Amino acid sequence: MERGIYFDGWYKNNHCYHPSLPFRSMQMVEDLEKYEGTMLVWSALGGGSISLPYLENEAFGEVDPRLRFYGFMNDSEFIAECNKRGIKVFGIVFEVQGWEFPVVLSEDGKYIKQMNVLRDKDQPHDWYGLREFSNGKHDGLFRTSLKDYYPDGIINSDGELVTDLWEEVAARTYKGEPVHARWVEVVGHSETCYQTCRNNPVWRDYMKKIIQIQIDAGVAGVQLDEAELPITSLGAGGCFCKDCRKQFTAYLKELRAAGKLSPEYDDIDLETFDYKDFINDNHYDFPNGAPLFKEYYDFQQRAVKKHFIELVDFARDYARRTQNREIEVSANFFNLMPVYYPMENTVDVLITEMNSTVFRQPHWYRYVAGFSNTKPVVIAENPYGGVIPELLEMLDKGKGYDLYRLLLLEAATYSCNMSVPYGGWMGNTIKDAFYPPRDVTEQVQKFLKNNERLYSKASAANTMVMYSYPSYYWREVTKDYTGDVQQKKDSILFYTPTDIIDENTSRLPFWEVIKELSDQQVLYDVKMFGDDELRVENISLKDIAQYDLIVVPDCDILTVNQTEVLTEHVQAGKRLLIFGRAGENVPGWLDAIKDRENVYMVENPDSKREALACFREGFRKAYDGLWQLRVDNADVGVHMQESAECRSVHLISYRYDEASDRIAPIPELNLSVRVPDAITGVIMHTLDGSEVKHTVKKDGDILNVKIQDMPLYLVVELC
Repeated sequence: MERGIYFDGWYKNNHCYHPSLPFRSMQMVEDLEKYEGTMLVWSALGGGSISLPYLENEAFGEVDPRLRFYGFMNDSEFIAECNKRGIKVFGIVFEVQGWEFPVVLSEDGKYIKQMNVLRDKDQPHDWYGLREFSNGKHDGLFRTSLKDYYPDGIINSDGELVTDLWEEVAARTYKGEPVHARWVEVVGHSETCYQTCRNNPVWRDYMKKIIQIQIDAGVAGVQLDEAELPITSLGAGGCFCKDCRKQFTAYLKELRAAGKLSPEYDDIDLETFDYKDFINDNHYDFPNGAPLFKEYYDFQQRAVKKHFIELVDFARDYARRTQNREIEVSANFFNLMPVYYPMENTVDVLITEMNSTVFRQPHWYRYVAGFSNTKPVVIAENPYGGVIPELLEMLDKGKGYDLYRLLLLEAATYSCNMSVPYGGWMGNTIKDAFYPPRDVTEQVQKFLKNNERLYSKASAANTMVMYSYPSYYWREVTKDYTGDVQQKKDSILFYTPTDIIDENTSRLPFWEVIKELSDQQVLYDVKMFGDDELRVENISLKDIAQYDLIVVPDCDILTVNQTEVLTEHVQAGKRLLIFGRAGENVPGWLDAIKDRENVYMVENPDSKREALACFREGFRKAYDGLWQLRVDNADVGVHMQESAECRSVHLISYRYDEASDRIAPIPELNLSVRVPDAITGVIMHTLDGSEVKHTVKKDGDILNVKIQDMPLYLVVELC
């Protein structure tokens, strides 16, 4: 597993200004060594969405002697220092951000006197960003200029010369207005960020030049942020730029030629069709209730995958061709939404930013582990819609240390890596950056490094929950989800995403099922299943052989191959629990297997409460005799990981006491594990190296371990 560092390095007690990251220094390198980091995310060379000359200066520019005095360096030098220490730096490509910043220039226009942060907001100023780069207005500011990257100028898909790159590549609403990236525009400041559109070949070509500079600067990896663009703009009514409109019309023609376009659209003349005009002329509200919205989204999904892979392939090829070396490629797969699943097999490591950062969500971590398959995954917290602002305030007051430990270790418990915030992003309204306590960070990171053999993506679980991409992606797009969190109890530990507990929100049985299983402390895996188009797969019985029970939660669409493998699973005497619908697109399949005694059919009523009651009863029957581990305390999270070297049970306590501001030891905890004959004892591993009193008794194939004063985190190695 990687030990990621969320390495924005934004300044303490200051705004987090995108996209240009602060100067890097040797002190930072020393910190990274102490934090035992293996890879840095959101970490270097972010200024490309201001201009290519600005980025080149970040990479290779001269550093003032006054900054040198304190160990500061340009980004290529910082990358070289990290490379010496085996720390992988990922250059960050802010794909959806196109910027313009206020600047005050010298009289001769040769250097910048002020930029972004102006000393007097009312003073006269100029602008610098994508527009000025493309029209050559301030060519003398940096060592390079437009002609160094585009000797013949920038030419768009209409064959026109582009002199305003900012307006050219902007994502557009159905009204034609540019879409703003509001989440990075710092409130009260005059900088402006447009969302950009990757369907525009001009922007893709521009990003390739960003990647070239980053690779030339020595990065070990490239991270594509906002990897879903232009779907990013959907909530603001986008994207309706000229390239999206042209490409969508071409997609509709393909559907009609293949007989896949609904007959209700037979009257549309696709030779003259323009989706923007269609929406506006008919006064539709986009996307809510707009005709062709699903076709539009499906088109964009295909464009997202196509153009993402184009950039990934370019990065790898450029590194091989020019430097004879391999680089890693990743992306911000935000909250691991289904839109990213068709691209999961194209990246080397998965990076994901959480939607809602809350404690006690093992179900989400199990989903993340399943989505990433065998690949390492690095998670970044999110300042919006969760506990991070409150936690940061507590840490600044010398409180909340156990909660911070919990933030990192809960992910590790469930086979994921929560990156350590190092000047982590706190959004566009909070004037601060996330710097956690150094000693606590070092304690956790050194434990993870010194005990690498205890961590693995493999769980040895005998129960699997199926996530069917074709069954769920559209439901997740159209769900009535707010992103809000709710506090169930009077403690920071009990924030919960509202959509999963609110009776009035959309039904998403997969998420309901895995939360229920986690609440029951069941050992299970999540496995992803594709559609054989956007995500091709050839799953076999061998791929699911370890599972005695497979749960199919309302997976109405399955591929023929998937139904055949599930049938083979049942014929092999293994159990299948079908909750609601299953494979309705494959005629006769369900009827052929539903009456077998090892197939459990469970009703899925409309009411979330009633449905979960049905599932609990059905699962109790299907799971009978299959349990693998048990603990006798509901405030403990439990998971088992199996590496090449050992099998270990990870226990994490959620017993936070607000008055004492600590997670108090649990006086007695009884753990029972089904084990092979060879396993007869345990080794206890604690964060601080302290001993834990315990007794072990084996009864047949069950190892019973009685633990006294269980701490916040305990790993029980079976031996």
